[in-house]
Amino acid sequence: MRSYRALLHGDRLEWIEEVPESQTDAPLPVHVTVLEQELPAETDARGLAMAAILEDLAKHRAFSAIDDPVKWQRALRRDRVLPERKE
Repeated sequence: MRSYRALLHGDRLEWIEEVPESQTDAPLPVHVTVLEQELPAETDARGLAMAAILEDLAKHRAFSAIDDPVKWQRALRRDRVLPERKE
């Protein structure tokens, strides 16, 4: 089974990249998985909320005590247990 990217327009598929090669002119059986997409309004609202939180953190200088942000971030990631890994 191979996968191809396409857009669904009503009852028609518009191929985005590689087009499947049909061996004959007969209909080609397919399984189509519809990818869920967030509504632009939801994405915009979440982005605005995140921006407000970041502005509040900056206003309160929440991370001003961190001398080396890269070192701090590495230390945080090292402490986290990753899924499907023993260490």
